[in-house]
Amino acid sequence: MKELTTKDGQEFTIRQPTADDAQNIIDYSKMLFASTDQVLTTLEEYTISVQQERTWITNFNDDPNSIIFIAEMQHRIAGLLFFVGGSKKKNAHTGELGVSVHPAFQGLSIGRQLLDSLIQWAQNNPAIEKIFLNVFATNQKAIRLYKDLGFREEGRFIKAIKQSDGEYVDVLQMYIMTKK
Repeated sequence: MKELTTKDGQEFTIRQPTADDAQNIIDYSKMLFASTDQVLTTLEEYTISVQQERTWITNFNDDPNSIIFIAEMQHRIAGLLFFVGGSKKKNAHTGELGVSVHPAFQGLSIGRQLLDSLIQWAQNNPAIEKIFLNVFATNQKAIRLYKDLGFREEGRFIKAIKQSDGEYVDVLQMYIMTKK
């Protein structure tokens, strides 16, 4: 567990979740999916049970090349990051991340700290050489943050997303190398 401070001086922690965090992660995820159109999953599609969530957490905790971090502030989840390492021999040196921050805690450097925690973890993990992510091209705040941390664009999926209002959105794939 890491004790950290937001850019406005509030204390928060980053830690790996346990299976006992399953309901809180479900509640956080439902809130997130209901609050933004900048994520792939819709609230209606998110039908995971507590047992399924417990299994998901346990599987991550048992995989040396995957990890979940949660940021906690004011006794609730303020952010969540997961990283899935490649499952095949030829892509085991890579992995994809997903990260989100609770709308009430955005702009406080929690997302940056979650990403920093992942990058440090990956630098210390002998298998992981490359982290990649997908981000909606309309999510300019996230793209600025990723670029500030050293991520580079490596591809664009044209009209990969069709929003509920019919608007198409491109998806950018970005990456960072973790070994020099």
